[in-house]
Amino acid sequence: MPVAQNRLETLQVCKLLQCVRERDRQQIEKLTLSGLPHLINYNDPTEGTTALSVAAIANDDEMIEFLLDLGAHPDVMDFKGRTAAMRAAEYGHVHCLEKLVKASANLGLTDLEGKGIIFYCISPTQRHAKCMEVAVSNGAELNNVAKDGCPVFLFSCESAQENEDMCLLLLQKGS
Repeated sequence: MPVAQNRLETLQVCKLLQCVRERDRQQIEKLTLSGLPHLINYNDPTEGTTALSVAAIANDDEMIEFLLDLGAHPDVMDFKGRTAAMRAAEYGHVHCLEKLVKASANLGLTDLEGKGIIFYCISPTQRHAKCMEVAVSNGAELNNVAKDGCPVFLFSCESAQENEDMCLLLLQKGS
């Protein structure tokens, strides 16, 4: 996806991300209609942050739905290869992840380290467990292996005392 490169693009992307954080729908709509073409999918030039990933991190499922309606693509990645769905799973934001799945987010993608969405679900909270169920039910790669050679099942078993249910779910689903 496009990365802001000149001053105007950078300013518009930064303003868009600020408006997403502030939940200023009117200004977001104005920017996307009058600003750069496809501004909603631009990456900021520093970390590659996108409007959808800001909303996913903030656990703002209503903003995610609004951005998707404006044409945001759910599979845009930041500079580390993380999608908005990965960011939602990382923080255990179940409703955000469900909205992204409903918008046909590709849960088979991996980041630059080779880690798929299930790696981001491994955490000892119920919200993360629910995110894993959503991911597994919607096509996440059960046998994903990171570039360092660590399979997701081994990664989950390394913290099995806190994540026993997740290990069992991966086994039941065919990992």
